[in-house]
Parts: sequence; C-alpha cells; structure tokens
Amino acid sequence: MEVKELKNKIKVTFPAESEIFMAEEFLSLFGEISFGGKELEADFSKVTSMDTVFLQIALSLFKTARAEGSKITLKSCEQLDKLTDIYGLPIQDAVGGN
Repeated sequence: MEVKELKNKIKVTFPAESEIFMAEEFLSLFGEISFGGKELEADFSKVTSMDTVFLQIALSLFKTARAEGSKITLKSCEQLDKLTDIYGLPIQDAVGGN
C-alpha cells in the first residue's frame, strides 16, 4: 500500500494482494489522508487478488474523497471489475462518473 501526497493530487496505490490481512495497514494510512479538494488517483493496476474487505475500504475512500470535494480518477483492474460486477455495483457511480 502506498499513499503519495503530491502538489495537486493524492495517489493511492493498492497492493497486489488487497486482502483482509493487509486491511489494518491500509486503514492506518487511510486515517492520515486529508483530501482538501485534491484529486484522488486510486490505482488498482497492480492488484492480482482482492476481497470484499478491500472493496468496502475502497468505497469508503471514494465516499470520503467526494465528501471533501475531490475529483476521483480510477486505474482499475480485472479483480476490481469482477467484484463490482458480482455485487452489481457500477464502480463509475461510486467514483462520481469520472
């Protein structure tokens, strides 16, 4: 898990194994993020496995960013697409259609 705060955006890179055993580490990083209207770039491109815990964490991240007025860009992956299809969740709706 990597969180980089750049000048105009915050880039969150999800790990290859985005599963429950990584959740505590991510949540500790997530608590330190203050969007302040900066763009959120959520990068799932390196994810090879993902469970519903991380799907919920991602949705919470998107909701928080949107509430703080941030635009969200998404680099998806097959695993994220599969999970959102299984649960009938249009991921573009979750990120605000970006």
